[in-house]
Amino acid sequence: MSMQTIYMGEFVSRCDDSRWRVSILQEQGAVSSVIGQLEFPGEEPLLIEWAETSKEDVLCGSTATLKVISPGDRTFAGLYTIQAGNIGVRIEKDGNLYWMGTLDPEFYEEPYTDNEDYEVMLTFSDFGIFERLKYNLAGMQTLEAIVRDALNRAKITEDLRQDWISTQSPNGGGRMSLADLSIRSENFIDEDGEVSNMKEVLEGILQPLGIRMIQRGGKVWVYDLNGIYGASVEKIEWHDDDQMMGVDKVANNVKISFSPYASSELINGEIKFGGEYSVDYVTDRNNGCLLAEPGRSCYAYYPDYNNFGHVQGDNANDHNLINFAIFLSNSGKGLAYVNSSARWFHILPIVGGPSECDGIAWGFYSGGHGPIDEYHHWPKKILNTIGKISSTEVMRTNRVFFPKLSSDDMKKYRVRLSLEMLMDARYNPFKDANDGNEEGNYNSVKVWTGWAFVPVAVNIYDDNGTAICHYVNSNIATGASVGHLVHAAGSWVSGAGGFGDAYLEYYDPSDLGESAGIQGWKANRHCIGRPGASSTVIYESFKEMDDGEYMPYPPNGGYLEVKVFAGVNCYDYGEGGDFNTTQQWDGKGLYGKIRWLLYKAPKVELVRNNLSFDSEELDDVEYKGYINRDAKEEISLDTICGTSNKIAPTAKGMYYRSSDGLQIKQMTRQGRTNLVEKLLIGTLYSQFATRHTKLSGTAFLMKGDLKLYRDAMQSGKKFLMLADIQDVDAGTSEMAVVELSPDEYDAIEYEGD
Repeated sequence: MSMQTIYMGEFVSRCDDSRWRVSILQEQGAVSSVIGQLEFPGEEPLLIEWAETSKEDVLCGSTATLKVISPGDRTFAGLYTIQAGNIGVRIEKDGNLYWMGTLDPEFYEEPYTDNEDYEVMLTFSDFGIFERLKYNLAGMQTLEAIVRDALNRAKITEDLRQDWISTQSPNGGGRMSLADLSIRSENFIDEDGEVSNMKEVLEGILQPLGIRMIQRGGKVWVYDLNGIYGASVEKIEWHDDDQMMGVDKVANNVKISFSPYASSELINGEIKFGGEYSVDYVTDRNNGCLLAEPGRSCYAYYPDYNNFGHVQGDNANDHNLINFAIFLSNSGKGLAYVNSSARWFHILPIVGGPSECDGIAWGFYSGGHGPIDEYHHWPKKILNTIGKISSTEVMRTNRVFFPKLSSDDMKKYRVRLSLEMLMDARYNPFKDANDGNEEGNYNSVKVWTGWAFVPVAVNIYDDNGTAICHYVNSNIATGASVGHLVHAAGSWVSGAGGFGDAYLEYYDPSDLGESAGIQGWKANRHCIGRPGASSTVIYESFKEMDDGEYMPYPPNGGYLEVKVFAGVNCYDYGEGGDFNTTQQWDGKGLYGKIRWLLYKAPKVELVRNNLSFDSEELDDVEYKGYINRDAKEEISLDTICGTSNKIAPTAKGMYYRSSDGLQIKQMTRQGRTNLVEKLLIGTLYSQFATRHTKLSGTAFLMKGDLKLYRDAMQSGKKFLMLADIQDVDAGTSEMAVVELSPDEYDAIEYEGD
């Protein structure tokens, strides 16, 4: 939303007759078309202050304190009722932009005894609002896009200048710009879904690169300390006799702790049931539940259905024998889509029941006095009919990012996709089958099932939501492969994938003849199709692999999404023929014997493509460089963005090259190529290994853009401004400057990676 001027005024400085114009702006909306006139007192109408920062600090923010005359009672009080960022200020000197910021709504004070013509202080800040702004971008973003978004939201529209960045890409690509590096937006959202504010984000993306950010002379500058050493130099003209000389700090060592925010579980399968559940709702009547409302219900189960009759009548002991209850709801969190015919569920243990869990229910039967074959009695179908596969989508995961890798690095990883499913013939699927727990149906399903298949679609999308490739293993699922990844390898194919392209397979590798690989909570194994009796060979190493489908690393960077379709195709051991015809199950009516079809959420994990397929993890990294062992102080920095000597696809905090999306391992500064953390240690060594002169006092107002300074008595030294309070009317600066050195690295000793 654009800004509209609501107040404007001018004054001429006493020192040099410069004309200063101040415009107060408000976001357009219900704003008056009349522009109010600002009147200024005779002294200190405008002070602009840069608070003192140390050289390792990133944001060198400033404030502008405007002193105006209130023509009436509480004329300006209404400005402080507007939310942060809605009121801005534009300050010009002789027609040129000098400073911009927004009103600080935290503080307002004015004389209460006067009714008119009294002084009011209005305080504006340029970077202070960043703590109030939450990060709001998505996907992979360049550093420049993040900085510009922050400035636009802070109503700062000056030029963004990058003249004094000296860091280079190690391939000789020349001096970098903020547009050359990218970072993942997921890095700024923690495990609890809390989004970082823009102050945290800007410090996070700039500090590892040794970059500072400041507003000076109508421009916003981003620069590093080595680069700014080549800027133009202006002589300090001291004003009064209050100048002081001191020294900057000297550091013993610098410690940089980098948290790459890495986890091998890219989709962890954790979802949250959105309804109510409590043992207080469970009873031995009305299907075991007192909760029966639109979108909410529950069903209770005994250890077996023979127990159901033992507690009927007036002497029933309530739910003392109830083993568990399943609660249903129309709502939940953790998935992008759930079919309206399905329900979110929560399984609650009652007496000796199963572990609690949340998931998606497609179909099941209520309790009742007997087996499912006596359907005309008590068991009632809940939700959908349980049957063969169909193109009906049950659920869809949120998308998770996979960075692009080089062809060599892709070979080092696999993507493991697993889905726990409960497809069971028992009344109570968490107790052993017996004559009161569908033992006959349970054994029939077990004997006549060797392989079970669930259809899925696994797509990779670009930033615009266009599917660029999808996973295919249908050729494996519909055929018969030896149990080894070499012989049962799926692949990625260009374009969007859908129903029929990929399958998750369930079987028991230790007993292909008599164990169905379903019934009870079971996860899929790597898909090998339906091997016949004469061709079934499963390598011992394959049997020892963890559950899951082991997909190759996707060839394109992008966002992975998993869709799960309805139904299960089940086949007997050695059964061939048409993949769409489940001969044994259809002929023996086995689908009619199934009482449960529940799903947990899919899991997606990155694993190393080695013999053990161990999880891909990257722990927090600490870098430590010794600067001056005779000093006492330690500089300690915690960073959330950075580099690593190893490729880390799961690490959200890595820098990426914008041109091709590949992870950056090293950068170059002052002819030295290394991790950015070690380059930063080198920069800090250059500034804090020896005593650096620090000067402070009142000087004549410094003019123009970002620059360095020199003092007549400090021959050959260049000084960086650390603090500055500008009285623009009097033409003076109360400033502090510190000696600056170019980067050097000769004496650094490193610990850590």
